[in-house]
Amino acid sequence: MNAHANKELLSNPYGDAFYDEFRKLGRAFVDKSSMIMELESRDTPRHPVLLRPRRFGKSTFVQMLKCFYDISYADRYDEIFSGTDVYAAKLASHNTFHVLNFNFSGVSGDDKQTLIGDFVEAIVSGLADFIGRYPDFAFNLAELEKKTPSGIMKSFLRAYKLRYSKKSLYIMIDEYDNFANSLLSKDLNLFKAITGAGGFLKDFYAAIKEGAETCVAKTFITGVSSVSLDSLTSGFNIALNISSDENLNSYAGFTEEELIQLIPQLVDAEELGVGVDEIISRMKPVYDGYCFSEDARQTVFNSSMCLYYLRCVSKKRVFLAPEKCLDPASDHDSSKLGQLFALAKEGLTEEIIETYLNGDRFEIDSFAENINLNQSAKYDRRQLLSVLFYLGYLTIDPEESDSEMLALKIPNIFMSKMFAKCVADMRLTSRSEFSDACLDASALLEAQDDISSFAESCAEFLSCILTSHVLTNMSEMALNIALYSKLSFIRGLNVEMQKPLRIVGDGEKFADLVITVNRKRADERIYLIELKYPAKGQATDERIEKLATDGAKQALKYRSAIDFRDKTVRAYVMVFVGPACALCRMLE
Repeated sequence: MNAHANKELLSNPYGDAFYDEFRKLGRAFVDKSSMIMELESRDTPRHPVLLRPRRFGKSTFVQMLKCFYDISYADRYDEIFSGTDVYAAKLASHNTFHVLNFNFSGVSGDDKQTLIGDFVEAIVSGLADFIGRYPDFAFNLAELEKKTPSGIMKSFLRAYKLRYSKKSLYIMIDEYDNFANSLLSKDLNLFKAITGAGGFLKDFYAAIKEGAETCVAKTFITGVSSVSLDSLTSGFNIALNISSDENLNSYAGFTEEELIQLIPQLVDAEELGVGVDEIISRMKPVYDGYCFSEDARQTVFNSSMCLYYLRCVSKKRVFLAPEKCLDPASDHDSSKLGQLFALAKEGLTEEIIETYLNGDRFEIDSFAENINLNQSAKYDRRQLLSVLFYLGYLTIDPEESDSEMLALKIPNIFMSKMFAKCVADMRLTSRSEFSDACLDASALLEAQDDISSFAESCAEFLSCILTSHVLTNMSEMALNIALYSKLSFIRGLNVEMQKPLRIVGDGEKFADLVITVNRKRADERIYLIELKYPAKGQATDERIEKLATDGAKQALKYRSAIDFRDKTVRAYVMVFVGPACALCRMLE
C-alpha cells in the first residue's frame, strides 16, 4: 500500500447534529462559533429568528449555542470549544445560563388532535432533557399529561421562576415551522386551523413571551420559512427575523473557505489524484450559489449535500460526479414545487415559469416577512417568491440587487433541474397533446451519424405542443425541457439533460442533451447535442451561423470530457428558429 493511502481522516459528521460529541468522536466540523459573537453584538435583538432552507445545518448550530451557553456544559467548555474563534474571544457569557431546547422537526399528524399530541411530546421531551441536566430542578412531568402546549409552558416557567428567581433561562427552538410547512402540501385547512386565531401555536408562543417578562433572558428560533412566522410573532411579537443580516449570511451552510479547511479532513485528495480546489470546482455548480443577504458578497454551499458527497467520495475512493451523489435526505421531489404553485393566485404560476424558461431574474421590492394564509386564500407574487426563496428554490443575486429592488435567481444546477422537472410535469408530460405528438428517434436508435430525420421531426413535435398551448413560448430552456421529456419516453434511449461533465482544466460543465444507445454494450454510442435558440427577432442567417459556431465550440469541449474517455461520442449543434430546426450540424 502506498504511503498516502494511510492518511488518517476524521469521521464525517453527516446526519449528526450533536455538537458536543464532535471532538470526543473525532468528527470533522466547520467552526461557526464566530457567529456567537455576532449574536452577542449590541445590534442583535434578544429574540432572533434565523431562517434557512432544509439540510443547511441549523440543528448543529443550535446545539453549538446550547453547548456554549448552558451551565451544565461548563466542565466541558475547553474540550468542546478549544481552538475555535469564540474560545479565543474569551466571552464571559459562556456556560452561564440554563438552556431549554425544543426540536419540532419530528412533529407530524394527519389531524388536529394527533398534531397537538405530537407537539406536546416534543415539548415534554425538551423538558425531560432539561430536568436530566438539572436534577436540582424539581418538576413533575407526569402532571402535564392533560395540559395544552401553552399550559405546559406556563407551568414550567412558573416552577423555574420559583426555583431560580432570576432571568437566567435561554430557550432554543429548532425547526419551529417544520410540521406546519409539511401541512401546506397535505391539508391547507388543517394548516389554517393550527396557525390561525385560537390555534395552539399562538398560545404556546404567547406563554413564552409572558416568561420573557420574568425569567426568559433570550430565545433563539430557527426554521425554514416565514409562512408560520405570523403565528409565532402574533403571540410572541418580540421575536425578530434577522435572517437577512449580512454578518449572518453564512451561519448555516459552508463557504468555499470553510470547505478548503474541511475537505482534507474527510478525503484523501492525493489518493484521488486531484487537488482540493478541483474538488470544490466540481461541487460548486451543483451545491453552491446560495446568498441570504443582498449585502453579502459570499455564497454558501448546502452543507448536508457537501458532507454526503464527501462521504461517498471517501468511501468509494473515486472522484465522483456531485450530481450522482445527492443527499437522499434533501428534497428531490419536484411535486412539492408544484404544490406551492397550486397555492398561488391565478396567472402567477405562468409568470414564474415563463421567467424561468427565459432565463430572467425574479424581482421583488422586499421579502414578505409574515405570510399568513389565514388572511388570504392564495399567495400573491411577493409572497410566492419569498416562499421560494426561504425554501431554497431561489436565492438572492447580490450583483443585480440594489436598495430598491431584490433580484432573485435559481442558485445552482440541482435547483434548476428541480424547476425543469416541475415544468415538465405541469406543462408537458401530463397533457395528451404532448403524448400524442410524434418524434422520430429511429436514426438515434439505429446509431446513425445522420440524424437529419430526428431534426426534421422536431419541427412537427414542437409545432404541435406550441399550437395546442402546452408551451406558450419557446426559449432555449423550454426547447431543452421539451425534447428531453419526449425522448425520455422512448425505449432504448438513455437521455440526460444538463449532464455534468468533467473537463480537464475547465472544471464542471453541463451539456444540453446527452443521449446514449446500446448502453454498456460493445456498440454503445453517445449523441452529445448542443441546442441553440436565437432571441426573438434575431433569427438572421448571420446570427444562426454565429450561434452554430459558438455551439460547436461548446460541444467539442464537452466531447473531450473525462466522462467520455474511451467511448464513441458524436457531437452535434442544433439551432432552432421557432419550432423548426434551422441547422443541424455534426462536428468532426
